[in-house]
Amino acid sequence: MSTISLSLAGLLLLNGVFGLQIPAGYSRTLFEDDFSKLPAGSLPSGNKWNIVTGTSYPGGPSNWGTNEVEHYTGQTSNLAITSSGTLRITPQTDGQGWTSARIETINDFACPAGGKLRIEASLKFGSASQAQQMGIWPAFWSMGSDFRGNYHNWPAVGEIDIAESVNGASVVYQALHCGTVPGGPCDEYNGLKKISSFTRGVFHTVAVEIDRTNSGGSWRGESLTWYVDGRQQLTITGSGFSDEWVWTAVTRNPKYLLLNVAVGGDFPNNAENSGFVTTPTSETRGGEGSSLEVRYVAVWST
Repeated sequence: MSTISLSLAGLLLLNGVFGLQIPAGYSRTLFEDDFSKLPAGSLPSGNKWNIVTGTSYPGGPSNWGTNEVEHYTGQTSNLAITSSGTLRITPQTDGQGWTSARIETINDFACPAGGKLRIEASLKFGSASQAQQMGIWPAFWSMGSDFRGNYHNWPAVGEIDIAESVNGASVVYQALHCGTVPGGPCDEYNGLKKISSFTRGVFHTVAVEIDRTNSGGSWRGESLTWYVDGRQQLTITGSGFSDEWVWTAVTRNPKYLLLNVAVGGDFPNNAENSGFVTTPTSETRGGEGSSLEVRYVAVWST
């Protein structure tokens, strides 16, 4: 039996059918990109994605606020469509410094009142050894749109981490960041999270679902649920929060999506699987074994 479980959308892609089928319970496609219509070696569509470059946003915290060491570029050595019609983000080093890539959706997406929003992707983390991936930090996540152009209002804007991993470990982190720091309702800087096993080197379907369909209409009955290969991993409800403004930022305000591979920084330096270590190390390697490969990204709503 295969070690991967794909959504129907993923199966359609494998069978060469362009376009993603809307999941049961949803009626609208807000965004989709299966990357297959672009030639190998090209950048992702500029109509769908912004390519972020440098080591910070203009006027934002240095090193992206997390002490990462990479320089993001728009070079095809770091960001390109593959011959298989997927998107690959590849960190690279010349022995002195690191380059990688980070892209963000041009559009923002919001869950309708009384409805649901589902954000989903099929992706694969690189399968190089843990020693060779110390400091490698691939991620698929969303950020509250109020972060655009401000860059100093995190975590109040709400950040939903749909899938990220560090240091080559065979786990996936799924988390919510919100409220204030340190501490606050989301236990910052840790976030409210679930760590699940995750086979590297094969594709998985990851998703988060915002559900505002509770019959009572109270924000306390709304929920966030994360999935891996269709299996529920973590659910957070509004009832766990005392402040409606925090929950509003999490579930009601618009968000944009991000894909990136960072190198070094606070998270890989302090991750549970490694204890404290300064990353990247002398053994860390770039290239395909440390990459993030993506088959598709989609957003659906009711």
